[in-house]
Amino acid sequence: MKISKKLTASMLAGILSIGSMVSGFAALPGDVVDSPYEEAIETLSALDIMVGDDDGMFRPKDTIKRSEFAKVAVEAMGLGDVAAASKQPTKYPDVVENHWANGYINVATDQGVVIGDDEKNFRPDDSITYAEAMTILVRIIGHEPSALAKGGFPNGYMMVGTQNGITKNAAASANEKVVRGMVAQMTFNALTVKMMEQVGFGNDESYEIVDKTLLSDVLDVTKASGQITALGISSISGASSLKDNEVKIGDKVFTVAEEALPAVRNLLGFNVVYYVREADSKSSELILARAEKNKNNATTVAASDVEEIETAEGENTILHYWMDKANDKTTKEIIVSKTAQMIFNGKPITFDASLMQPDSGRVTLLDIDNDDIFDLVFVTSFTNLVVESVVTSSHKVTDKYGNPSLVLDPEDKDVKFTMTKAGHLAKLSDLKEWDVLSVAKSKDGSVISVEVSSNKVTGKVDEIEDEKIYIDGNEFEVAKNYQEEIKLNDEGTFYLDVEGKIAAVDTASTLSSNYAYAVAGSLTTGFENNLELKVFNKEGETVILKAGKKIRFNGVSGKTGEQVLEALKAEGSFVPQLITYELNAKGEISQLNTATDETESGKLNKNKFTLNASGELTYKKASKKLGMYNISADTLVFNIPSGKTNPEDFSVEAHSFFEDNEAYTVLLFDVAEDLTAKAVIVTSSAANANIEAPIAIIDQITTINNDNNELVQKLYAYQNGERVSFVTATEGLLVNGEEKALKRGDIVQLKLNTKNEISGLRVLFEAKDKADEFTTTIDEDLLIVYGKVTKKFANSINVQVGEGSVANYGLEGATVYELDTAKTKNAIRVVDANEITQYDDSEPSRVFIRIYKDAVAEIVIVK
Repeated sequence: MKISKKLTASMLAGILSIGSMVSGFAALPGDVVDSPYEEAIETLSALDIMVGDDDGMFRPKDTIKRSEFAKVAVEAMGLGDVAAASKQPTKYPDVVENHWANGYINVATDQGVVIGDDEKNFRPDDSITYAEAMTILVRIIGHEPSALAKGGFPNGYMMVGTQNGITKNAAASANEKVVRGMVAQMTFNALTVKMMEQVGFGNDESYEIVDKTLLSDVLDVTKASGQITALGISSISGASSLKDNEVKIGDKVFTVAEEALPAVRNLLGFNVVYYVREADSKSSELILARAEKNKNNATTVAASDVEEIETAEGENTILHYWMDKANDKTTKEIIVSKTAQMIFNGKPITFDASLMQPDSGRVTLLDIDNDDIFDLVFVTSFTNLVVESVVTSSHKVTDKYGNPSLVLDPEDKDVKFTMTKAGHLAKLSDLKEWDVLSVAKSKDGSVISVEVSSNKVTGKVDEIEDEKIYIDGNEFEVAKNYQEEIKLNDEGTFYLDVEGKIAAVDTASTLSSNYAYAVAGSLTTGFENNLELKVFNKEGETVILKAGKKIRFNGVSGKTGEQVLEALKAEGSFVPQLITYELNAKGEISQLNTATDETESGKLNKNKFTLNASGELTYKKASKKLGMYNISADTLVFNIPSGKTNPEDFSVEAHSFFEDNEAYTVLLFDVAEDLTAKAVIVTSSAANANIEAPIAIIDQITTINNDNNELVQKLYAYQNGERVSFVTATEGLLVNGEEKALKRGDIVQLKLNTKNEISGLRVLFEAKDKADEFTTTIDEDLLIVYGKVTKKFANSINVQVGEGSVANYGLEGATVYELDTAKTKNAIRVVDANEITQYDDSEPSRVFIRIYKDAVAEIVIVK
């Protein structure tokens, strides 16, 4: 068969817009490793003939649809670009107009490799049978005349396919629905079958087998074998003169796509089967290399499995290692040639047997001539770095445990480096906090290889045996870089290096953020003396928490309620304090922590619930700091007035609770490294509203029962240009400085807690004093003016207070209200600035103006 690549003008235009295909090493899907079809699948993936799904799986045991196999056939013929330009509807009535495979079906039909059934349907979604797949493959290699001569479909095609090796490692019955793995094997086999072409025409029609294959003559790919002797970073004999993207196999040099470099570097020294595509007249691109079967005697030993290195001057070296350390009684041994070459962390060095037992890493030994004496030794010696931060501008990665930073600067021509994650190239921008980098650096520092692990396990250490740590029943070892002690019952997130060893621990990840202020505690009466706590929680609710028989208290399991209660007391009395807690599935306290006091040491302890600071601190709004400590929107603020023990006097506040330049007596808890507090207790503070709060013009005050059936007040007022309502957190808040009840027409600023309840206020104006003009500076940013309008302009007014001087105030952006103190209903309105009039003795009215940061925020016309 002669595959036609002629294109119409419209097809050519379509292809030009698509661009050329780029090939590279395809990552081997996880469900293919060690399958009988591994080589076939990896090869077809590299050739872009048959690839995995969007989840990275190949699904080798799934059946394959006829439409899917049409794609495989067309790509194997090198006509993928033609298919991309042939997406018009097919001639088959059962293939929808917008079917994803239209282009492939059209090309396969035009090439004569697929035909419809007896009813002229294609059946695109039917699973293809073994005989149907074989027929298509026999056609694309041109052997259909032989198949027809032997009886046609299905037996003739099956016979010809068998004779040409297409069934090798892929045999099945004719009507069997063939699976994806077997299809890959059949297609792989077909790529190297010698093709049949027509050589005689007319009355002398004849066919003969020619020295051409799909692989070499259609796909322009050469398959060969040889030893990888050099890479851009090193060679088996010494320094390398190759470019970073080059590889030498035998005496030939090929370019390698960047994403393929990690896979190629792992094969240095190996005899490989490889595939190359001619890029231009001067270079060829390596698209796949696989270790050649039965040509490499290689063994990889983990550093922890190396038992002993036996050396003697002038003699071979013997490496003793454990194959299965947990179960074997004796070690195995490997003989290393006295003339062996050593590549340490990617670069050749003088052989040094002592390096074959690194603290972390692995040793790969390669016997090139199959005499059971190993000639090449690759030592990978890791040191771990746990990512604290990545500074991309300086290409630097800092370590959580204070080890030297890692610099990977692509502009540094003296250092060659690679960083991979799960076999794929990674960038600095891909790194996240807590990623574990296993860094292998050559002796002179010129070659650096980094393997990244994001693997982790969250749980509790429930067993320790010698150097083994069991987390929720799973066994782990501790990496050499982690120097802190891991103790029984430690809980947290354990980060693993590429060897699966614990390289970092974040116990702060399991620290509870379930804060509550414990007010009182007692033991239940009856058969079991269980702990009960009365707490004011972070939702601003007072609740009773009950514990089970045993409690994990301050990291120690198995504590009784009586023991915990005693620890919460001082001199026999319960000490109210902030706690953290967790509940089990029954709603019982399972864990409870009290704060470790680090106020004197100043130590930040991210692994424990900690009291970090206390005392009087001044809040600075611009920097959002209490003293030196940051207060964020996520900081939990408990307002617990000093000396108060009744939760009705407590509140949970938003971070806007703090006023600029105000001093507060506080306790700060769980301060992070950036000095942001997670929780704050305020024991003394002003009850005033924030200066930036909008005014509220009181319209009505009623008394109601809140959700806890407590008597509180409900305020109806005008704020932000509309009528609103709020309830008070406690009774008796809506009073003036003389503790007298506020009235309709009084103007205030409200202080709201996190439940949007009134927890405090600032009285700015009382309607009963409407004749008394004044100017009040409450803060450098807040000015209140109450006086007469002496002149009105289009966008401003002149106002005089008493006999003082006249000042001009802009109207733009101000919210304007009218307050008629003579009315008992509808006394307050939202109005336009046009309603403001010049003062008239016959109808006296004044204006109340709130000026915030030199801008008029609100105006109230007071009649």
